[in-house]
Parts: sequence; structure tokens; C-alpha cells
Amino acid sequence: MAAAPLAAAVCALALRGFPGGEPLARVPLPQPEFALRYTHSVTLRPVESRYAIRSGRIVQTAETFDEHGPGMATEPLAGERLDRVGARFVLTMRRPIERLIVNVQKLPAQKLVTGGDAIELMQFGERALEIAPDCGSEQR
Repeated sequence: MAAAPLAAAVCALALRGFPGGEPLARVPLPQPEFALRYTHSVTLRPVESRYAIRSGRIVQTAETFDEHGPGMATEPLAGERLDRVGARFVLTMRRPIERLIVNVQKLPAQKLVTGGDAIELMQFGERALEIAPDCGSEQR
């Protein structure tokens, strides 16, 4: 029974300081998907950016919000969709992310969400950190 969780978590996320690359944490992924939740620094409204690991790379798959803010997409690109779902907007996309760098600060209160678990990124201090797939030899 212990082998099932290991098999399900073939892929993980490596959190590293940026620049420099010092390892901070390795977060197992029960599924090849994760999200970043944060408070927009101008509108002070909640935002969730969703990602998937595809062929060992990060792809942004959606962004959900209830109010547009500076730096956020206002119109979908070709092949994307912006829908209203209840009180929130959902921008569905397939944007490859070359490097996912997060500027961790107290105000946005960024959280990394994997499965049902949320990790407060502020525990690593106010700094830039890179989130990268760590999938070993069995990349999804």
C-alpha cells in the first residue's frame, strides 16, 4: 500500500532561490497540476493561476479572478477563452512558461497549492524563488 503514493507522485516541484538556485523545498505532486493563489497588489482581490506539467515543462492553463487589475490579461489570445463563472472570470489558456519565478512578498501572500495542500511561500522569506518541475526520468 505504501507503493501507491510513491507511484502517484512521480513528479514534484522544486523550489529554489533565484538567482543562485539554492534548494528550498521539494513538493510532491499527487497530480501533474498545481496553482498559485495570491492577493493582487493593486486591487487587493484574490487571484488563482493554474498550471500543469506537460512533457516535463510548466504550462499555465488558467487564471481566475473577480476583478481585472494591472498586469492581468484583459482579452484572451488566439485559442484562449475568457468566461464568466458566477462572480469570477476564468481565462482558459495553454501558455508555456519558460521559467516560473515568483517574487514572494508579504502583501500578495502567495500560496502554492498542490492537491488539497497549500504552502505559504512567505515561509522562505521575501525573495525571488523559482518553481520548476522535478519529474525524474518519468516525465508527464
